[in-house]
Amino acid sequence: MDYRVFNTDEIDHQQCYRLLIGSIVPRPIAWVSSIDEAGVPNLAPFSFFSIVSHYPPLVSMAVSEKTHAPKHTSANIQATKGFVVHTVTDDFAEKMNASSANYEADQDEFAEIGLETVPSDLVDAPRIKGCPVAMECTFEQVLKFGDEWVTDLVIGRVLRWHVREDLMLEDKYINPHTLQPVGRLGGPRYCRTHDIYEMQAPYIQPDVAHPNTPVTG
Repeated sequence: MDYRVFNTDEIDHQQCYRLLIGSIVPRPIAWVSSIDEAGVPNLAPFSFFSIVSHYPPLVSMAVSEKTHAPKHTSANIQATKGFVVHTVTDDFAEKMNASSANYEADQDEFAEIGLETVPSDLVDAPRIKGCPVAMECTFEQVLKFGDEWVTDLVIGRVLRWHVREDLMLEDKYINPHTLQPVGRLGGPRYCRTHDIYEMQAPYIQPDVAHPNTPVTG
């Protein structure tokens, strides 16, 4: 079977982007609300998003420049220090997509796309009313990468979860079957997480001669 080979020093930034978003799939979507110093709220989705650490609970999202200027989300978070990450589900997918439009800094995306909000408990940024899972976060740090195209890797600490009651299993787990999260693929494509299956991790008996050896990777 033949393969195409791409060397990163021989392709432009757009082709790097296309290959990354087509290779790293599906990606979770952080639907992030923030607020600027004038009190104007902002809402935008980011699929370059992941867990950094479970304790302390840290999350990260890569926020690239828009026309060589910081995106509103990164600027807001660094200025006001608080934001909310919402999980995108089937019933909110269309609104999420609508919030990705290039609104001006003084435009309220919530009002533009018809979303109601409720106040957060611990940060100034609002929460989306009715969204099944939301994490209130505080700004931890930002790492900057790139010269011609700068990306802010924003790291936040989760302060509080808001999880809809019917999603909880055994008062411990969030039920993915009822949550029905949406994932990001390459280009304009998304996926629905409906086909869920389980695999138990294999158990290896610890080496009695080396009891401190980890048994999982």
